[in-house]
Amino acid sequence: MVETGRTLHTPWRDGPPRFAVGLKPIPPESWLAPDTQAASLPERRSLLANRALTSFEAAPAGPAAREAAARAIGHLQDAGMDAPELAEGLPPLWQLAHHVSDDLVVMMPGRDGWYVGAAVLTSPTFFSLPHAAGKTLHALHQPVPGGDQLASRIARVFDHVRPGQVLERFNWTLQAGDDRFTPDGAPLRARALTARPGDAEALLHVRVERQTIRKLEDSGAVLFTIRICLDPVAALDAKEKAALGAAWHGADDAARGYKKWAVLDHLVATALPLP
Repeated sequence: MVETGRTLHTPWRDGPPRFAVGLKPIPPESWLAPDTQAASLPERRSLLANRALTSFEAAPAGPAAREAAARAIGHLQDAGMDAPELAEGLPPLWQLAHHVSDDLVVMMPGRDGWYVGAAVLTSPTFFSLPHAAGKTLHALHQPVPGGDQLASRIARVFDHVRPGQVLERFNWTLQAGDDRFTPDGAPLRARALTARPGDAEALLHVRVERQTIRKLEDSGAVLFTIRICLDPVAALDAKEKAALGAAWHGADDAARGYKKWAVLDHLVATALPLP
């Protein structure tokens, strides 16, 4: 567990990154509450002011986006959390995003498969909203090792998940710094290359994506959420550092190449050495 208390998620305990579906059901009441990253909302709201950068909604996805926002707002209200009243004329997911730290993506069923119909993204992990808008699951997963098979498996989950059921999975990586808005990983990699080994523990942060999916009862669309949890490696206790180091060093070449980890090796060697 991370000592700062900002995240309770430690997916590295399960070993190196795996490109698998890995979705598991959770109680619906645990969907978006509590928001462990609520402290990041001021930064998020600043980014949301640029709607062209952070918000997208295709016309056919309008009803599903409104349903998604309404379901989430009802959930927040049931949990006693701050929730908006949706105003006419403004994108519903964009309005919701001012009150939750999770990025929000409405996946729509279409002739060519599931595709991004609407989205609000302020903390994408090395991709951008223009890159994702309107794309199918298969197009989105092209850069991922085994991406076609993974996309097909996710599509089957989307097809068969029950309305109201909530499924959860986690991704993780390391990065140089605490940036949440990372549409391009190049600045972080440049920072890593110029860093000194003595800065490793303070500079290295573990970035965890908590992802959930929930099928919407009326539209049949799927609301996909991504919550970014960031903690410095320095905040991990010795047991967690050992587990994280083992997972990092155990990753295969495909995972390392996809995540562009080579630029971090000299920092990890100092902060998370092999026993």
